[in-house]
Amino acid sequence: MIQPDFLKEGDKIAIVAPAKRMLQGELDEAIALIKSWKLIPVLGKNIYAEFDFGYRYAGTDELRTDDFQWALDDSSIKAIWCARGGYGSVKIIDELDLTAFKKSPKWIIGYSDITVFHNHVNRLGFQTLHGVTAKKLAETEYHPTSYQSVYDTLFGKEITYEIPSHLYNKTGETEGQLIGGNLSIIYSLLGSESAINNPSDKILFLEDWFENWYAVDRMLMNLKRNGILNQVKAIILGSFTHMDTEEENAKNYNDSYDPKTYEVINSFTQNLNIPIVFGFPAGHTGHNVALKMGANVRLNVTSKNVNLNFIDIQK
Repeated sequence: MIQPDFLKEGDKIAIVAPAKRMLQGELDEAIALIKSWKLIPVLGKNIYAEFDFGYRYAGTDELRTDDFQWALDDSSIKAIWCARGGYGSVKIIDELDLTAFKKSPKWIIGYSDITVFHNHVNRLGFQTLHGVTAKKLAETEYHPTSYQSVYDTLFGKEITYEIPSHLYNKTGETEGQLIGGNLSIIYSLLGSESAINNPSDKILFLEDWFENWYAVDRMLMNLKRNGILNQVKAIILGSFTHMDTEEENAKNYNDSYDPKTYEVINSFTQNLNIPIVFGFPAGHTGHNVALKMGANVRLNVTSKNVNLNFIDIQK
């Protein structure tokens, strides 16, 4: 799996919006942060475009494709930070020409709907960066490591995470290629050229939000019937937030790691003879650490804690 070059001071980061619309001012904080990292932010020319077609996209498919294509092709751009998720990435993925990217890969950063790019590009043999989008979630307090881990990854620092154990965890140690992202997106990609393939040497990460409990069950049934759950070497579960309806889930609706959702997931994982991790700090929550998707990782799950180490040779 090819790892894009790490960044250095003075490099340019493009911010593009491949999915939902952006409003003026929503990127001010991210632009200031990039500058504090001594990098140069460059916005796509259509970043604030809007197209309403039953959903408020960040411009037409053509405009969003043009911005992403520019970021892929411009040799002065060293990383592409997606402005936000939402919906729309899948509508442009097949329109992109990745010829220049394959010759000179660069980091693609984001999560949620950006899972489309992670899965597609990982399948082509290139690493990507699952992490916070440039725009923050509204009314969310962010943990310092959410952005610091993006910086550390982009600048080639050693990445390792340790978290406490969880009741539903299954102990064990394994190594494999980290894949996955947003459960709803992974589910929607099955059967396409962006779908998970050859899962037997992979460690699967999953997260989601604003989904009904039965929908989580349905999506996991699909992964099970496609042979993914029983082939991967380990499964890591991140945050599942704002699940079901606020009325039905009044007690835990705002929890980062919804208990009922975890019960549903545990019903699929409890009989798997592989390491399983619940409560990993990544997803639609303020504690959303960066994960190099497509990278080789070592996972060690004990009764006391969980350690995730990225073991690719650094450049």
